[in-house]
Amino acid sequence: MLGLYENFPENVHGISVFEYQDSAKEVQKAVLCTFHRLNQETFDLGAVTPYLKQKCEVSFEFGVADGVGFNFLDQKELEQCLKSVDEAEVETLDFFFAVCYHRAGDGGKRVPLRFDYYVLRFLFQEGGLELRIRHERGTQRVPLDDLTDFLVKQMNVELSRRQLTPLFFGVFKKVSIQ
Repeated sequence: MLGLYENFPENVHGISVFEYQDSAKEVQKAVLCTFHRLNQETFDLGAVTPYLKQKCEVSFEFGVADGVGFNFLDQKELEQCLKSVDEAEVETLDFFFAVCYHRAGDGGKRVPLRFDYYVLRFLFQEGGLELRIRHERGTQRVPLDDLTDFLVKQMNVELSRRQLTPLFFGVFKKVSIQ
């Protein structure tokens, strides 16, 4: 089923709650378009987290869930997802994503550093959205609250482009795993 990962972990590391005023379909489309755009962009580490001053580039690789796996969110996959959301609003959207770190090496060559891997779940309720995030593996260079804040700011940019109301941030809560 498009957008739902059957093996999403029960234990997560962070939960954020948001409110939205537009239709869930429009917010879902904006989320998909945001992650597709992020797959094509590179950022300075300072744009993602203000606390780290390393000279480092950050890029993302998002995949959308499709049952037991994830499909890279390229243009073709985006079009299929948008069509699917148009046909039927979903309650859950799951993603796998990698945060890729590179630094400039000798001669301007990009040198990869260790990457971080996450799963992300959006749960849509009437006028509300819960975002659950789990760090799967990696150094977790960027704190979860900073990463969540960055992603939401990027989603709000897309919502603004679509002349929709931005997400209103409620609360971020770190969750400890037993």
